Amino acid sequence: MELVSIVVVNFNSEKWLQTCLDSIFKQTYPHLEVILVDNASTDGSLSFLKKNFSQLPLIGNKENVGFAKAVNQGIAQAKGEFILPLNPDVGLTPHYVEEMLKAANKNGKIGSVSGKLYRSDETDSKVIDSAGHLMFKNRLSANRGNEEIDKGQYNDQAYVFGTCGAAALYNREMLDDIKINGEYFDETFFAFWEDIDLDWRANLRGWKCLYTPEAVAYHYRGGIRTPRPKLIEFNNYRNRYLALIKNDSFWGLLKSMPQIIFTDIFKSGALLFRCPAALLAWLDVFGLLPEMLAKRRIIQNRKTVSFKEMDKWFQKFDYLSWFKRHLI
Repeated sequence: MELVSIVVVNFNSEKWLQTCLDSIFKQTYPHLEVILVDNASTDGSLSFLKKNFSQLPLIGNKENVGFAKAVNQGIAQAKGEFILPLNPDVGLTPHYVEEMLKAANKNGKIGSVSGKLYRSDETDSKVIDSAGHLMFKNRLSANRGNEEIDKGQYNDQAYVFGTCGAAALYNREMLDDIKINGEYFDETFFAFWEDIDLDWRANLRGWKCLYTPEAVAYHYRGGIRTPRPKLIEFNNYRNRYLALIKNDSFWGLLKSMPQIIFTDIFKSGALLFRCPAALLAWLDVFGLLPEMLAKRRIIQNRKTVSFKEMDKWFQKFDYLSWFKRHLI
């Protein structure tokens, strides 16, 4: 029986930890390993973990090293053939791991699996949070089905670009195949887009991501706030460019450049009013350019998938809905 290592990365998430960890121990799949990583929480969650879950391995960081590095720390300690990073604001239904493994073991080069995540901390929600990742021609990304009411439109298994890192299942073989300089998730990203960057690298190596609706979880998405904190705006804006520099093809960029430029003018203009400090991310992008280009050389030299095959993943973008969301 295959071992599944669940890596829970915590940062000031005490109010969700009990529900999250209880849902792990209620799984019908018995062969689990649970590893906790705490990013220097100050809300009492570290004391809560030591008091109530002292039997679990705990990596305690002295500072917030970000989601990407914290997950890498957990993976480095994990013994499982499959890795399931888990946000503490996620609650799993009892068959989640079992159904994810069924999908992972289907025929084909499946490197990751996405379940059906609902947007709530309540188990009666029908608002979809994620049914996998989408990529668009303008190089924005989105969670498939995000904020849609579930009417059965995502009730079939399907291959998708990738999976939301909040409750993804990764094949250890795939992670080892695509890591760069010993890193599975790129630690430069800190948080946001690190899962999409991993998706992209996996696709370039020919690994597939399968969405399965039978695996259901509930994602409160505690990072969503209005207005968004500066750290979120900064990293979300910066990391998209870092992912493009590393993973995109020359021909892909050239073909989509008009849409990319149009989108970026509008997005940058919106940030100028909403969070102008986020535009300083460009300084980081230029400063990190040598490192990103070095990683790009590794990725592009090892890719096994052609431009035409990758280009099929990039969909048309709904600009009207996007404008409404930004302007209203």
